[in-house]
Amino acid sequence: MIFQKVQETIASHNLIKSDEHIVLGLSGGPDSVCLFHILLRLRQTLGIRLHPVHVNHGLRPGAAERDQNYVKELCWEHGVSCKVIAADCRELAGAWHMTSEEAGRKLRYDAFYDEARQIAEKLAAEHGGSPDDFSEHIRIAVAHNADDQAETILFRVLRGTGTDGLAGIAYERKERGFSVIRPILDIPRKEIEEYCREHDLSPVEDHTNHQSIYTRNKIRLELLPELEKEYNENVRGALLRLGKIAASDSDYLQQFAEEALQEFLRETSSDEVVLERDGLAGIHEALRHRILLQSFARLGLASDISAERIAAADRIIEKKQAPKTVEFPRGYRVTVAGGLVHICAPKK
Repeated sequence: MIFQKVQETIASHNLIKSDEHIVLGLSGGPDSVCLFHILLRLRQTLGIRLHPVHVNHGLRPGAAERDQNYVKELCWEHGVSCKVIAADCRELAGAWHMTSEEAGRKLRYDAFYDEARQIAEKLAAEHGGSPDDFSEHIRIAVAHNADDQAETILFRVLRGTGTDGLAGIAYERKERGFSVIRPILDIPRKEIEEYCREHDLSPVEDHTNHQSIYTRNKIRLELLPELEKEYNENVRGALLRLGKIAASDSDYLQQFAEEALQEFLRETSSDEVVLERDGLAGIHEALRHRILLQSFARLGLASDISAERIAAADRIIEKKQAPKTVEFPRGYRVTVAGGLVHICAPKK
């Protein structure tokens, strides 16, 4: 049943095509092991090649090594090579000025993108051309599930998200030149665990998932059960419906914004997007905000943009008091000068 549902998700969202390379984030937990097993079953049908990547965060001495050994043995049993990356996330968190949870996520995705880039470089060397010519044939698969989706939407509501944030986790997103896909996003956690039992996969369990030490854990372990008990026993389903409605609306508006962006676009490069100021100032703010966000995404800033920063950019675009600059996270900025709006990446 799960296998068929995942096939339907892949087909309906065009997540995987024939003969592609799939970089898989394989932690050893039930979600990633379930996805690993399903992709193995699809390997011959679709002609895909799997490239599992396991990241040892160094946060759970003993357990982390257990997880690493489990993943290596699992891949060996199925004739698949697995890349292992080990690091000290606490040390990295200090160097990067972020929490260990944030550092762990950055470390994982850096490892996935590095592997994807190496595959592209290898294909370019074998067949000729640039690595960028092969990036569309390489996808990064991660194992977010339906429960993760519901928890993410609620988490964003609590933080004060905009309407796009209500869409939750996307089935596919583009970043750093590659597609990140989530083939089991429609599958509840209980069904994933049952699948693992049925196929004797024996995934490892991270004990910190059962501790209320992170906000997301508190939502999963405390808030959602309380909402189910006292307010709506199907609150997860309600959150998922909200997410699908918001995603549909967002997709339409994003397409509209892309058309408007092209209309106002004057110059574009890897480190700058330049837009016509008067045209941008004359449209509805909801559309203007999406154009700004899309411009930043083109340059590599796809998250962590606050409503306050966008509002500040609005003010300098509309008031015609140039030159003005608004700083955004990680060195990105918006500068208005000479009738143009410059969305800029950090200087290298």
